[in-house]
Amino acid sequence: MKALIHGCIGTFSAYLLPVLCFLLLSDFSAALAADVNAVQDGAKKVSIQRGLKQIAVFTVEIVSDREKMRQGLSGRHHMPDDRGMLFILDSAAENAFWMKGMEFPIDILLFGEDKVLTEVLSKLMPCGKCTIYKTPAHTAYALEINSGLAEALGVKTGDSFVYENNWGESSYGKRIHSTLGYQSPLEFEREFNKKTA
Repeated sequence: MKALIHGCIGTFSAYLLPVLCFLLLSDFSAALAADVNAVQDGAKKVSIQRGLKQIAVFTVEIVSDREKMRQGLSGRHHMPDDRGMLFILDSAAENAFWMKGMEFPIDILLFGEDKVLTEVLSKLMPCGKCTIYKTPAHTAYALEINSGLAEALGVKTGDSFVYENNWGESSYGKRIHSTLGYQSPLEFEREFNKKTA
């Protein structure tokens, strides 16, 4: 592969250099890189599952503080289909979402404290006058993914999500949470995300 790339560069270097300079300096490539990097920073993989069957895996940006929650995906131009944004919500509070400032449509998957899917808000479009979408009581997580993916993947209520390689959901991880004085893995997760943000 290296030889092939080296051969191509040698053959087309007179053409590649101006094209590469244009791409590196253009606003489009900078915006594109910013969108992708924003989702990759602090990313973690989550798996949507139906029982033991894995339906999809998303690399997600985890958001748990108020300011980042308000911003969400607003102002980003796009998101790759294997990416998402996972909001860790206060399940005791009323939570709501809207599409203000969004530049592309999304699906929002709403999960309870047990990480079981309770509702899918499908194909939400960017808006001028925005509808406010209130979450059901005790919603603890919201996963934003590209519009139409929930339907295309066959995601439905009753499915659940797990963090890939998550020690926190193991019996050892649960013992650590309780030893540290947290009521649940969710409470530990919120505090951990606040401290590492």
